[in-house]
Amino acid sequence: MRRLLPLLLVVPVMMFGQAPAYDLVLRGGRIVDGTASPWYQADIAIKGDTIVRIATSIAEPATRVVDVKGLVVAPGFIDIHTHARRGIFEVPTADNYIRQGVTTLIEGPDGSSEVPLGPFLAKVAATRITPNFASFIGQGSIRGTVMGEVDRPATRAELEQMRALVTQGMEQGAFGLSSGLFYVPGNFTPTEEVIDLARVAGRLGGIYISHMRDEARGLGDSVRETIAIGEKGGLPTQLTHHKVVGKKYWGASVETLRMVDEARARGVDATIDQYPYTASATSIGAALLPAWAQEGGRDSTLKRLKDPATRARIKAESTAIIRDERGGGDPKNVSVSACQFDPKLAGQNLAQITQGRGLAVTIENAAETAMWIVEQGGCGGIFHAIGEEDLERILVHPATMIASDGEVAVFGRNVPHPRSYGTFVRVLGLYARDKKLLPLETAVQKMSAFPAQRLGLSDRGVLRQGLKADIAVFDAATVRDTATFEKPHSYAEGVSLVIVNGQVAFEAGKMTAARPGRVLYGPSTRPR
Repeated sequence: MRRLLPLLLVVPVMMFGQAPAYDLVLRGGRIVDGTASPWYQADIAIKGDTIVRIATSIAEPATRVVDVKGLVVAPGFIDIHTHARRGIFEVPTADNYIRQGVTTLIEGPDGSSEVPLGPFLAKVAATRITPNFASFIGQGSIRGTVMGEVDRPATRAELEQMRALVTQGMEQGAFGLSSGLFYVPGNFTPTEEVIDLARVAGRLGGIYISHMRDEARGLGDSVRETIAIGEKGGLPTQLTHHKVVGKKYWGASVETLRMVDEARARGVDATIDQYPYTASATSIGAALLPAWAQEGGRDSTLKRLKDPATRARIKAESTAIIRDERGGGDPKNVSVSACQFDPKLAGQNLAQITQGRGLAVTIENAAETAMWIVEQGGCGGIFHAIGEEDLERILVHPATMIASDGEVAVFGRNVPHPRSYGTFVRVLGLYARDKKLLPLETAVQKMSAFPAQRLGLSDRGVLRQGLKADIAVFDAATVRDTATFEKPHSYAEGVSLVIVNGQVAFEAGKMTAARPGRVLYGPSTRPR
């Protein structure tokens, strides 16, 4: 009798019920799989965190079935350039990204990351986050850690320390090396020094991604340098948030894209990412003051501003930057996004602030206001100085993927760049559907499979059996961005369902209680 007992216990389950084959089935959607292949209609079945079946019809029982007929079912979008450590611990749900269909955020761009990286990623992993999260290791942060903000080449010993920190960052989870050669202290770095560190990241399976030295007058030289770092460093190289700044230089993307094409033709793995807006965002000081004035940090900058002769030199260069580059030729083109020393300045432009200080609105006086802002503690800024023709030319290039350069926004706080709320749906709605610059399938590929391939994320970025169930469902006819520069805190429309690692994170206009996000670790990560 004892031998028969286990069999008797099984019989009722077999007779009276069958466990569901799947946790979730998405039924009848238009599958845009991320590869740029034409869409097709099918069902998708999910079990746990994985896509386990894609078929014309799936009839087996599921815990839940969602009818998505008429809607696009796409891979969750991967944002390869974010500043998500700004806000991820305050808003671990990252609503502004999830509501666009973004399921993976990549941090550590522009040469800026936590050093060491491991404790930071451990803190993220210990936080219940909704999107997946990963990081680069920042060259500027490494240089600042070893050398401070000084304008000189590294010594042999300092270079060895920096190599060790790149290795450490890669072994702690980084996907590659980022640089911000526009920013202090990255812009004090000789090219050969960057190549030396890039080689380390490349040997460990990483890529190189760069905010180039100059996106205006020196744009061509900066593109050449970025390509050379990849070519000589022996690793993939990426021009991040590629753009042409300053009306004087508009049209230069014809030449920069030719340079990328020529590099690829000779075997250099050079690619691009871009956000779909004609304004950039960074700090007022970084954008409008010359780099040499920022050497040594804030105290050194303030000393220079107090010296009349040096201040006059800074003002002259700042005037030129406002006239020809980031200022777009008019103080009205520069607005404040956030300002700790005076929050009321957020949303005002440089012309209004200059006038409020009792000065006539001229470019020279706007430069004086920019220096005053730095003296008071600094503000974030938005700079309208990019041409639409360059934007569109870069967008449709086959080597370009989409990235926001945004942050995890605290809803209602400050007046940030709308890219944090609208980048991905803006491409889908404005540029793919309305302007018909690229097919929907290509737009999705630029947001999913392409960045996944670039990062070596072989388990997501494409809708395929056996891969992770990161999925965005949206209405191709209505998807759009609603965030504007005047009112940036406005969520995307048209995305109806977002799944992260098999769990529904957003549905019917509301975030769910699920927090399924994971930290993703790079190719040379050592066991933790």
